[in-house]
Amino acid sequence: MMRGAAVVILVALVALPAAAAEYRRPSATQMQELRRWLCPNGGSPVRGAPGRCDGGGGRRGYGGASPAPGWDRGLPTASRAQSKCPEGTRPVLARGHDDVVRCLPG
Repeated sequence: MMRGAAVVILVALVALPAAAAEYRRPSATQMQELRRWLCPNGGSPVRGAPGRCDGGGGRRGYGGASPAPGWDRGLPTASRAQSKCPEGTRPVLARGHDDVVRCLPG
């Protein structure tokens, strides 16, 4: 029984360098395609932060900028005070808050 296990281990050890030799580092073109796939909006993947891209263009993350610049163009600045709910909605206390009101349909 031990002899059979030793043969299996020996065969596995002999096969490892062959499997390792098959791997080749991706070419520059392939790396560019991977970056475009991982970060479709530009930049390159951030090491140690799966799913994050550095944003490209010299910025890191969002750099304090809005993730979708211009979406708030034309809106008044925040007054930090509750305003009246628009027609067709009603004020409802937000879950877990005593001082936050949400305007919900109805």
